Amino acid sequence: MLQPPGYLIYQEPPRRPLTARNLDDYALCPQKFLLSFFVSPTASDRFRGGPAALQRAARSALIACYREGGPSQVPVARLLEAFEAHWDGSLCADSLEEEQLHRQGLEMLRRYHQQHAGAPVRVLAVDQRLEAEIGGHRFVAVADRVDDTEEAVLLLRYRTTRQTPGPKALGKDLSIALLLLVGEAAYGRPAQAAIYALRPGRLVRAEISPTRKRAWEEDLVARAAQVRAARDYPTNVGRHCRVCRCRPLCPAWHSPKPEAGEWRQ
Repeated sequence: MLQPPGYLIYQEPPRRPLTARNLDDYALCPQKFLLSFFVSPTASDRFRGGPAALQRAARSALIACYREGGPSQVPVARLLEAFEAHWDGSLCADSLEEEQLHRQGLEMLRRYHQQHAGAPVRVLAVDQRLEAEIGGHRFVAVADRVDDTEEAVLLLRYRTTRQTPGPKALGKDLSIALLLLVGEAAYGRPAQAAIYALRPGRLVRAEISPTRKRAWEEDLVARAAQVRAARDYPTNVGRHCRVCRCRPLCPAWHSPKPEAGEWRQ
């Protein structure tokens, strides 16, 4: 169980490489950025609920599948067994959501296996942590799968969300941009970042021009410099607090409690 903030003695976050989530957290609420380092993944998933259970189980099943050679080598039954092994229905709001998301997960994986069983790919790595220095700051990102293609290294992530961004919209995603920059630095060759949207069953490659890539690099370095220079982490109370994974630790939500404000409107 998460303890109230009165027990926290941390004054600054660990000096570990920064992730896209770290940068987004700081921009939204510096206190959230600070506290997020002390929230366990399990506690974080509980705030995301059923969608987190679906994403984690489907991703874990596909990673396990590609570690054994992919759909061309792994029977569909084993892929579905891996999903069951990682499925945590306790994250769902109720039994109805649990039943629906569980069924959707199995359907997505069956369809994925059918579509890719006859199309082997050259996989360089799965669930790979990529770390690199950019502009004097260390960054880290994770690729669910890394493929070797004729054009470039393909850095891939799986998504189970209902909405699927197009190539241009995906190119505006901070997390995807960081994955691309860190991947290129780590592999020392051209790279492409993409998602595989499991619901519609299609690959979407991020559209990021060389000019836009340089702009992303400058933005990331500027954000990182701001984070590293910070000595104070104020709380930004707002509507986002309702679904904040750090709320159980946040001093704004313990005595004295925040006044009724815009976040309730």
